[in-house]
Amino acid sequence: MFARRRICAPAGSPRTTSARPPLGNRVVLALLSSPLHVLLPGLCELRFTGRRSGRLVVLPAQYGRAADRVVICVGRSGGKRWWRNFRTAHPVEVRVHRVLSHGVGRVVDPADQDRPDAERIYRAAQPRNPVTDRDPLVVIDLIPPRPT
Repeated sequence: MFARRRICAPAGSPRTTSARPPLGNRVVLALLSSPLHVLLPGLCELRFTGRRSGRLVVLPAQYGRAADRVVICVGRSGGKRWWRNFRTAHPVEVRVHRVLSHGVGRVVDPADQDRPDAERIYRAAQPRNPVTDRDPLVVIDLIPPRPT
């Protein structure tokens, strides 16, 4: 769909490639950071640095939230790679209702003790989106802002 292009890398670092984000994602991300974000309930913006590539990844995702925990179900995960950055705990920023919060995300496997709670949080917010045992869940624990 989009041609891959080379990105100049600093001297001594491996070269990386990047694809231009799909137009739909760019439009959704623009809406999520605008006053029109209310038109997209249940969507958030994820921002993180790729573990191996070192590049900034920004993408929209459907989510569920309970207090300081955000849960994202990665449907059709075979064709997606972004969630693999969270196989071990990894820093992430989440924009919900135009508020950018910092947190730490990790994949919750079916055998994980946090899996039932994560599924409950996601299903409460996204009842029309099924969650199967094969779907990775990314659980993000938000870090409360420091008082000033």
